[in-house]
Amino acid sequence: MSISPPSNRLGTVLILFILIGIGLVDNLSYLLLCLFIINLLAVLGVRRTFVTVWRCKGIIIFFILTGASLLWTEEGRSLAPVLITKMLVMWLWVVLWITWVGFEQILLTLEKLSVPTVLIHIVAFTARFLPILSERLKMMLAAQASRGAKSGVHPLHLHNLAGGIGCLLISSFEQAENVERAMQSRGFSGIYPLLVEDDEIAAVPYGSLIFLFFFAGIVWLGVFSDVLCYPCPESILQVSQ
Repeated sequence: MSISPPSNRLGTVLILFILIGIGLVDNLSYLLLCLFIINLLAVLGVRRTFVTVWRCKGIIIFFILTGASLLWTEEGRSLAPVLITKMLVMWLWVVLWITWVGFEQILLTLEKLSVPTVLIHIVAFTARFLPILSERLKMMLAAQASRGAKSGVHPLHLHNLAGGIGCLLISSFEQAENVERAMQSRGFSGIYPLLVEDDEIAAVPYGSLIFLFFFAGIVWLGVFSDVLCYPCPESILQVSQ
């Protein structure tokens, strides 16, 4: 079974609409239903999604560690299932979107939707610098291991790792500024050439659009149910008045 990617304006708007709705849903049952639908779409239509998820095992480990850190307080234990499930569903939906449509096509569609060009450039260059940052992170971990750092999860190891990632981010920002100066000196006019063809007469992906309409209806039904079942507290209303 193959579903044509919704690589047009309407499909992109629906995908973003679903992503916003998932971020607003606080009902665990609706989040689990969304997780089931996303996995079903990945199994039937976009099977490469699970390959991408397997390559990003570090994000899943981050979710697990975040959930474990929430268990220290009573309030955290009550919120942990919803927060972890919401983060997992949103991340999996973004991975499926990129795998389904394609990164270059997404940028091209966002450009058609009049998204600021500077933002598109930032996203494009950041994605291209990720492999370089991952290689530098591996070199940093290898340097720590050569100096006697123990493998595994230890408080000191996490502290050194956090400091190293901070230095890595600062150096990446400096590298981005150097790349910008180099591009401007070579006549960069602010127009970034994408690697896809702008085909306006492509066939409309009716199947994927119908699925997205159906999925968006389920997600926003959960959003409205949360609003109706859990009204705004009186204290917030008094502050707003």
